[in-house]
Amino acid sequence: MQKWIYFLLVILSFVLYGNSIQNNYNIDDDYVVSNNAYVQRGVAGIPDILTHPYSVRGNIVLDYRPVILVSYALEYQIFKANPHVSHFINILLYALCLIVMYNVLITVFRLDAVHPFLPLLITLFYAIHPIHTEVVDSLKNRDELFGLLFGLLFLKYGYYFFSKSEKRTKYALFTILFFVLTLFSKIIGILYILVLFFVLLYNKLLKWNKYNYLFIFACFVIWLFTMSKVFSGLKRDTLFLENSLVGNPSLLIQIATALKISFYHLKMLIISFPFRFYYGYNLFPINHVYDPIVIISLIIHGALLVFGIKQFRKKDPTGLFILCYLGCLLLYSNFPIPYTGMFSERALFLSSLWFIGSIFLMINKCLEYFKVIEKNPNIKYIIGLVLVIPFVLYSLQTMRRNLNWKDTITLMSHDMPYLENSVLANIIYANNLNLESAVTEDSSYSKRLSKRSVLYYQKAIALYPYYAEFHYKAAQVLQYKLKDYETAEIYYKNSLKLDSNYLDVNFQLGKIYFDKKEYKTSFKNFSKSYNKNPGDSLTLYYLSENANAVGDLETVYNANKEFTRLYPNVIYPYMNLGVCYSKMMKDDSAVIYFEKAIELGERNPQLLNQLAIYYNGKKNTEKMNYFLNLLPRK
Repeated sequence: MQKWIYFLLVILSFVLYGNSIQNNYNIDDDYVVSNNAYVQRGVAGIPDILTHPYSVRGNIVLDYRPVILVSYALEYQIFKANPHVSHFINILLYALCLIVMYNVLITVFRLDAVHPFLPLLITLFYAIHPIHTEVVDSLKNRDELFGLLFGLLFLKYGYYFFSKSEKRTKYALFTILFFVLTLFSKIIGILYILVLFFVLLYNKLLKWNKYNYLFIFACFVIWLFTMSKVFSGLKRDTLFLENSLVGNPSLLIQIATALKISFYHLKMLIISFPFRFYYGYNLFPINHVYDPIVIISLIIHGALLVFGIKQFRKKDPTGLFILCYLGCLLLYSNFPIPYTGMFSERALFLSSLWFIGSIFLMINKCLEYFKVIEKNPNIKYIIGLVLVIPFVLYSLQTMRRNLNWKDTITLMSHDMPYLENSVLANIIYANNLNLESAVTEDSSYSKRLSKRSVLYYQKAIALYPYYAEFHYKAAQVLQYKLKDYETAEIYYKNSLKLDSNYLDVNFQLGKIYFDKKEYKTSFKNFSKSYNKNPGDSLTLYYLSENANAVGDLETVYNANKEFTRLYPNVIYPYMNLGVCYSKMMKDDSAVIYFEKAIELGERNPQLLNQLAIYYNGKKNTEKMNYFLNLLPRK
């Protein structure tokens, strides 16, 4: 019977998520495949994966997650970069998680003793829940799948170690193995320690003998080593635009906002709509304690805590599941540590198990208390029919959501109507529209994408006008893609007001004025740009051209001398210096630089003729013939 249930769970996984196999790479998948140099070396990259953080981008260094990267390196070795294979493997991993989950609900939580169908019902409703689509459909979130798989196995063998008298060494080794693999999958693995503690406490298995002492000490040492490795070099601060609680000194506001978001957790577990690819500021404005939702959330979670403790002490598994839910919720509640993005669907990947379990346990408790089935045996068929409704609705919602994950633009375009107040969602969408406009070969489609990207940059600016980057990026699209120089100039100036050191706004403004032939104004901007970044070749080029346009020969000379020093093999500055000396009537000096340009490959016929004439006047027949021979033959 159990094998048939396992087979059912595998089939169900592919029925639910089979249409995701056609999907491509999506948001943040570049972390694990498309932009990960170690993964793209296949097996040869594994040593680097094992000795480096999950990702390093600029000043951001993420934690250590080798398990997911090793899985993709092995996959890349066999299949190369193939998103469809990756999605297929994600579904297999999800099915494996469901099989282990069903087994753990029986072996660890012994729910089959409460009701024979209870473990299966919980697993089935977990399987179909649409809140899990982000984890299964997002290749980057394979770490969550590994975390759940190894975490459940850690619970199983940890429980076995404390509850069985035989094979304890074997169980200890497996517990430690899956403990490390869980933490090396993702840091949320620490939640399973709390769950195991609740399980052991519930079953009164925390007996203090020397074997338990040794095991706990060994686990503690390994935990210290693992955590030091996971957090080694970590540099990842949560920003205000990711979470509006960052920097908020008010304890009451932090608690109130955490309660509001905790209520949202419950809401999404019951009614999973709308889905959003990102949340963050200002989708969840900071809240005060007198907000009605905050008060309702406080009452609900307070009641759950009291009821959970009461049932836990009575050895009712309902209490155990409620406490596990509340315990797992803590990490994502935004108190006391703000959670990146404030909320995410993947944050419910583990806590949804305890929530679904709690619901079914409470339903079963009510049925037993009121002796509903005893009074009317046919009522069980009605209950079954009632359960079919959410089962079908959740399943259809899951399969429909998979289609939204087809690719980045499809996902974001679908979700943006529900993300009007999320600053970073608008920016992320605008950035991706801009990237898509650069790679498409359809010019009219590219222009439409560029216009749409500006619209979402403007929405982000309207929500939060104090960030120089937003204005700068809007200006870039307006200047280079849409050729709207006047509007671009406005946004560049706004960016400059907000942060005079942000990138090189002066350079971009200088280009706009230069193209408009406002040379005096552009010269001022290029001069500022040069003072900030004197080694940039484009800055030197435009500074020289601009100085030439306003007749500042000294700046022309200095800029091009610096150019030749920094880039000695570039023709352009030697030509400029030659022209500069010619204007100063210093032909001998001009010829030196012109000759250098010819040596580097310049073949301007007029210049070659002029040099031939020059050396003819100098009675240098050899050099005259040299330059004449370089002239293109007719």
